[in-house]
Amino acid sequence: MGAWSAFRAGIARAFRYRWILVLALAVNLCTALALVALPAVGLAGRPAHRAIRQAADGVDAWQVIEALLSPAADVALGDNSGAAASRMGVGMLLELVTLGLLLPLAWPPAAFLSGGALLVYAEAAQPFRWRRFLWGCWHWFGDCLLLDGVLGLAQAALLILALSVLLAASAAASWTAWVALPLLAVAALVWLALAELTHAIAVADGTRNVLRSLGRAVTLLFRRLPAVAGFYGLALLLLLLLHGIFRLGLLPLLPLSWWPLVLVTQQLYIIGRLWARLARLAGGVALYKGKPPAGLKPAGGSEEATSDPSTAPQSDLVLS
Repeated sequence: MGAWSAFRAGIARAFRYRWILVLALAVNLCTALALVALPAVGLAGRPAHRAIRQAADGVDAWQVIEALLSPAADVALGDNSGAAASRMGVGMLLELVTLGLLLPLAWPPAAFLSGGALLVYAEAAQPFRWRRFLWGCWHWFGDCLLLDGVLGLAQAALLILALSVLLAASAAASWTAWVALPLLAVAALVWLALAELTHAIAVADGTRNVLRSLGRAVTLLFRRLPAVAGFYGLALLLLLLLHGIFRLGLLPLLPLSWWPLVLVTQQLYIIGRLWARLARLAGGVALYKGKPPAGLKPAGGSEEATSDPSTAPQSDLVLS
């Protein structure tokens, strides 16, 4: 399956299984409410705004890059003053600390839902069944939690190292930021694809062997690099489109005195981002299960998946 076909399949599956979006929205709203009350969000400033949006979407790697672009832009555009470099360093440090404090609250719910969602997307020919979905959530919860934790720590270490290099290079010459930022964004995108494909392969193959799934994800990434790059490029364009519509088009036009309309618009913005993320997860499953190259044929489920009693449809609540 090519990039465009996988992208379309992901969008179709995200639309079809709307209950997953409803559950993801409910869980993430509870997480956001646990982080901060709505009146405090309007007063907390930019880092808290970004952290809450990250918590509401499970934290995409490219969103971390986007959060860092504003302070880096001043240096990239030629402001070599000590104040600009200081603002860049303090802004990045503040956002990283804020994210580091708040993201652990969003990590377990996202890990819990991902197993069930991927299982539903992998069995897209079947209707939505609550028992099957919840079994998938519980069955892969520990594996997703472990994998997300390991990859998250490695990603944080690499990000801190990359930002340190970027700060040093920007202080020496402003043009280096224009070179370093795209490279950093590409690296984050590759890391995101590797993490999500590992989850998708584990669920699609019905295995809990994280190392084997990671190895197959690396193989898929290199053997089908054009398809994977095209798919994640389309997913990024979709996310950027949603950002442009809400953050540049709608939200700046709404005065804060119209707080009910602002609240509804913000919730629609969060729903759009959650839907885009679910479409990306569903598309990753479709990309793997479509037409894999030699040596990457999906196992089609293992004993531990097919032997589960939750596969009996007569005892499930079935929803289209």
